[in-house]
Amino acid sequence: MTKILTDRTLKALARKPAAPGKTYDVADGVVPGLAVRVMPSGVRSFVLVARFPGSRNPTRRSLGTYGALTLQKAREKARTWLQMIERGIDPTAEEERQRETEQRRQQNSFAAVAEDFIAEKLPGERKGKEAERNIRREFLPMWGKRPITDVTELDVIGMVKAKGHRAPAQARNLLGIAKRLFKWARAQRCYGLSVSPADQV
Repeated sequence: MTKILTDRTLKALARKPAAPGKTYDVADGVVPGLAVRVMPSGVRSFVLVARFPGSRNPTRRSLGTYGALTLQKAREKARTWLQMIERGIDPTAEEERQRETEQRRQQNSFAAVAEDFIAEKLPGERKGKEAERNIRREFLPMWGKRPITDVTELDVIGMVKAKGHRAPAQARNLLGIAKRLFKWARAQRCYGLSVSPADQV
């Protein structure tokens, strides 16, 4: 069955659950391949029926449940998936790749990288303990929870200026530590940092 889906239609389908052990689909008349699948429980899920890369026949993949996903968002997601399929990209694999990339980005928080720097670079240095105290006192409260790749040159400039108004010598010291930390992190090639935000400050 095909019809132009509306929120009213989708809400009404909750009162028309599928028979036990069965499901049924109502295709959307707006986006080709988009449909809502109705379960015996009355749960409605958006699906996309398409010939995905690597498959000879059309298959059905879930986009998300109605409620967690609005009709508008489901149509947007279905259109995006169709565009990806046209380019030979598997949308599910691409979304998983993006999730993994974001997960790695979040794991590489400034705090996590700073702890690595403290543990690997500072021991044995004459002023290592002082640098560690400055990192924990000054940098972690500002940037600790952010991915290190999200710390920008403006963030570094802002930190230096704020400290410079009260303690210019300390501001220069903090900038020197920041330059060392970011340069070290970039050199490790494992934190996703390609440019140090402190290089040009």
